[in-house]
Amino acid sequence: MMFSRLFGKKTKAPAEEKQHPGTLTTHTVEVRWDKWTPPGEKDVRSPCPAINSLANHGILPHSGKGITKAVAVEALTQAFNVDPKIANVFAASGIFANPDHNAHSFDLNHVSKHNYIEHDASLSRDDAAFGGGEKFHEESFDMVLKTYRETHSGKTDDEIMTDWVTAGHARWARILASKKKHDEAEKTWIYGIKEAIMSYGETSLYLNLLGKDGVAPLKWVKIFFGKFEYGQGERSVYLRMSLEQERLPYAEGWRPPTKFDQADLNHGYSEMMKGGEHGAEEAKLIGIGTLVGLKATILGLGASFIKTPSAH
Repeated sequence: MMFSRLFGKKTKAPAEEKQHPGTLTTHTVEVRWDKWTPPGEKDVRSPCPAINSLANHGILPHSGKGITKAVAVEALTQAFNVDPKIANVFAASGIFANPDHNAHSFDLNHVSKHNYIEHDASLSRDDAAFGGGEKFHEESFDMVLKTYRETHSGKTDDEIMTDWVTAGHARWARILASKKKHDEAEKTWIYGIKEAIMSYGETSLYLNLLGKDGVAPLKWVKIFFGKFEYGQGERSVYLRMSLEQERLPYAEGWRPPTKFDQADLNHGYSEMMKGGEHGAEEAKLIGIGTLVGLKATILGLGASFIKTPSAH
């Protein structure tokens, strides 16, 4: 099976043709999901749990630094079976984000710029106006959990399974909360079509990655985003401090999707919109006007949920 072949599989990405002194020239992409350590003091991470998990598992350089385009593409395609077109978009975006415009590599924190892939109303990051989006923000993610818990009243988190409709409602709850927080603080809130695409994109990404047609244990979602809950006591505090980081729940039964392409992302967008009675309100909020216009725009431009390199 592909899953067993992925476990422990090694491939070596070719070195970039030119590298600046001090950047990484080679990295062996080794897909081993049982290998995981949290970032060290000098390691850097991005606003994206999926990318961070690849570094925490050592599939990308654990330092999060000096990542070439070839290494990024190899890691995404080998670890997650991501379509090479999507992998190339992310990799090129990473290179473009490097403040050294002559560089042929990037560090994960280079993509942490506001409205690059980080945006207002993220599922697991605080908004830039209130502290930035590089690190996991418990208050934001708790709103996602609250939506699932209210939808599945009477069930524990270990019993709850995800679905597209509830995920869409959780996404909308974060948008409304983010707007309210900015309004009350008299801060500028940015949410247009680009942010809407990224918002739909991140939800479609995590459910396609973790589940089958949007269905995955909520426990896996918490592990993926970095939400760990322990009881009281010195040992529990230690565990929380050392383990509250992104990882893929391989030990809990997760296996990578057999494929991950634009059709999968678009399917997620469509399924969320089917159950999104808030769609018309969101369309007006971002200036599209109608739900039909929102659907056409999201599906038509969905590939840019990870920002395509531009002069912007």
